[in-house]
Amino acid sequence: MRERSHISILIRAAQFFLWACLSVFIILPSPDLYAQDPEDDVEEYWGDDDEYEEYEDEDEYLDDDEYEDDEEYEDDEEYEDDEEYEDDEEYEDDEELSDEAENLGYTIDLALGSPRFVNPALMNWNSNVDLRASVEFPLLMQVMGARFRFGAEVGSFKFENAKFSTVGDDVINLGETFSGITAMGIIAFPAGPGKIKIGVGMVGSSAGFSMEASYGIRIGTLEVRGGIRSTETLMAKTSESVELGRAGWMDGQIVLGVNL
Repeated sequence: MRERSHISILIRAAQFFLWACLSVFIILPSPDLYAQDPEDDVEEYWGDDDEYEEYEDEDEYLDDDEYEDDEEYEDDEEYEDDEEYEDDEEYEDDEELSDEAENLGYTIDLALGSPRFVNPALMNWNSNVDLRASVEFPLLMQVMGARFRFGAEVGSFKFENAKFSTVGDDVINLGETFSGITAMGIIAFPAGPGKIKIGVGMVGSSAGFSMEASYGIRIGTLEVRGGIRSTETLMAKTSESVELGRAGWMDGQIVLGVNL
């Protein structure tokens, strides 16, 4: 019995020694597992490969954002350049208009005309040669490609009754006249040596309007043009205050223009 007890003690002691050795072998780190040659160029990556891939994806996303920001910045620059270019074009157009108006200066037109066509109210009336003068100011404007100038015009007109007639209960005697002064504000559309004018104002004692078109040649600062003109008055009155109603006539005219 004593021998068995001694053997069991030795076996337990041997087991304890083996367990102690194994524990020491496991607990103590092995230098072979963490050894690295300092001369080898090996990059160390901390973390998992998945995390590194996520980091690369974030870099790519950031690069895309920066690229988009750059594109937006370039678009903004192009937009600003376009706006500056449009502003420059408008400024150049305004300068061109002002320069052209200064070169034109004041324009004075002297016209001689004689009515050739009249409406029924003036059918029995003889006409005379009329004189008109207009001035255009050195202000040139443009709307949708159409350039025009403002001005004023005064002129004379005279018709003489050649036939005894009546208007309602009123009698128009021979030699009775329909005459007066025209005073209008005008808009002139220059087109080289030609010109179109539209006027609104007074024809005698009544409101009226006129339209004319002429074309000719330019010699230096002088222009010689020929054309036609139509004049309308809403309520014509004779020298004896007989109302003729609406009266109108068309002139053939010769115009001499001077640019000052």
